[in-house]
Amino acid sequence: MRDGLARGPSRPRAPLPHESRGSIVMVNSSVLRHSKRACGVYKIAKSALLALAQSLATELGLQGIRVSSVAPGPMWTDKVKDFIGSLAVSRGMSLQEGYDEVAADMDLRRLQSPEETTDAVLFLAPDPARAVTGHCLDVNCGEYPH
Repeated sequence: MRDGLARGPSRPRAPLPHESRGSIVMVNSSVLRHSKRACGVYKIAKSALLALAQSLATELGLQGIRVSSVAPGPMWTDKVKDFIGSLAVSRGMSLQEGYDEVAADMDLRRLQSPEETTDAVLFLAPDPARAVTGHCLDVNCGEYPH
């Protein structure tokens, strides 16, 4: 108190330019980049997550905290393998033919692994990316160039 008046809450001190106080990386989805009938509600939810990441980047930036997100496309997981496999069988195709058909929409002609998505998160999280905040990094082997 000064002169008998209470002060409001103190504002966070802006960090020095070289200071980083951490980062948050949210996992989003490539559904942000397309509109398909079956994905409407999911796209709305993921769009809200993108808006949250961008808003938090603004709000936490003064504290030296960076907030970004990654938007992975289809990953070659057991669940996706089973899904593509069942579609392939129903169409009289092999798993490889089903995979090739899905991968044909990717510039790299393949689906990424979960580890490659993790690598993108690890790219954004540490200090070498200290000037990146509020960004959404597409990790989709070129499915939807953005």
